[in-house]
Amino acid sequence: MIGAILSGGYGKRLKPITDEIPKVLVEIKPNYTIMDRQILDFKYLGIEDIYVLSGHLGEKIESRYGKVYDGMRFHYLREEKPMGTLYSIRNLLDSVGEEDIMLRNGDTITDINFEHFRKFAQESAYGMTMLVTKMRSPYGIVEMNGDQVTSFREKPVLEHYINSGLYYIKNSIKEIFFSEFNAKDVEITVFPEIAKKRLLGAYKEDSLWIGVDSEKELEQARMEYRGREDTGFGYKREVFENEKFKIREYLVKEDYTAQITPDEGNLIRFLSGSGIVNSSVKEVYTQGTVLKIDKPVTVKPQQTTRLEVFSN
Repeated sequence: MIGAILSGGYGKRLKPITDEIPKVLVEIKPNYTIMDRQILDFKYLGIEDIYVLSGHLGEKIESRYGKVYDGMRFHYLREEKPMGTLYSIRNLLDSVGEEDIMLRNGDTITDINFEHFRKFAQESAYGMTMLVTKMRSPYGIVEMNGDQVTSFREKPVLEHYINSGLYYIKNSIKEIFFSEFNAKDVEITVFPEIAKKRLLGAYKEDSLWIGVDSEKELEQARMEYRGREDTGFGYKREVFENEKFKIREYLVKEDYTAQITPDEGNLIRFLSGSGIVNSSVKEVYTQGTVLKIDKPVTVKPQQTTRLEVFSN
């Protein structure tokens, strides 16, 4: 399996930032770009080859990552003029042979469990799997009883799913991408064709997902990354710290483990989820449990779990 990132857009809604850099190189915290985050996701999956499908200011991406970055090999397929996503993906398919592909849009951030996504895709009968996420209304909702306004809901999550821009494409269906199509975008050409053949699957997970397509969404991403450090198991975030006291939040994904030392804190509280602390102890700790630690411990959750680690 190889990883690939669609990064050829102009980022018009993020101008003037994207006058000088491509959208994938916009920072979500100091010296940490959207693409840095995506590359980490691929690294933790064990992917060794990443293909960057670029266009606008693609040379800036090549300058930042070069041919080898963080132990991974980078390959660049750059368009001199915008040709559309269908052309970009066909170009990719011509370059990678028979390997499966994990492809993603270059402007998205998500905390999904990528191992679960890969396993679901590989073990399913679908030729292609996409991550879908519930749609958040761009507007506040007015609730009424007849013609009387009863309440307001500010931009609620709706019972509709959207394409989140993350795909697992098996070698078995790649020929469909080379069928005759008039339009340039895969969303209105290839994807409906794959769905018509009942070869398109949907992976759902209730996790953070941000599509960074405007200044408001960029600010949302930067708020999320205040004090946050991405890790192999999820992330840890500094919530509060002074000379005497510190609090850190941990997100540990299912089937991963996190080691916590007394240097990081001497108390652990389960904020959500459940799990085992040290494999030798079979007791399952649940939401609200507080544990005192005086030596390094390993947390293995039963599902994605949030912890609070604090010291005093």
